[in-house]
Amino acid sequence: MTAEELTIRRFCPSDLGAVYALVCETIDTSYVAVYPPRAIDFFHDYHEREIVVSDAARGHTLVVFSGGALVATGTRVETNVRRVFVRADRQWRGIGKKVMAELEAEALAAGIARLDLSASLPAKDFYVHLGYEILSEEEEEVAPGQHLEYYEMAKQLAASD
Repeated sequence: MTAEELTIRRFCPSDLGAVYALVCETIDTSYVAVYPPRAIDFFHDYHEREIVVSDAARGHTLVVFSGGALVATGTRVETNVRRVFVRADRQWRGIGKKVMAELEAEALAAGIARLDLSASLPAKDFYVHLGYEILSEEEEEVAPGQHLEYYEMAKQLAASD
């Protein structure tokens, strides 16, 4: 199997539709087995189009293409990593790891020595493998009897001065 050709670049406004579709598709395919319906609704609301645009304007959002199709995205706003999504049919190929490496390198170049994030249940092991430490396990009731479980995590990128 040959290595997949990837193009990684910064988000531009014309990417919004594809990024939003990727995020929704990934939530609908990767989260439905582990989260109740109201938690799925919460994720959709949390990653709505206006928030994608706002985060991109305030931070650093990457888009990853393969063969002209968007396959991944990731964002950093200040010290917080958010919205790292890889199309379900492209997961487990190292693409998410490349997105995180780019976000971490960009953070270091901006003088940021530590990143934090909230990890979903399906993403926890991915971040642990990349060296992120679990700071806490969290749970929010999103509807009666429906809970959203996630992990607060962080990684020291460089020694603090």
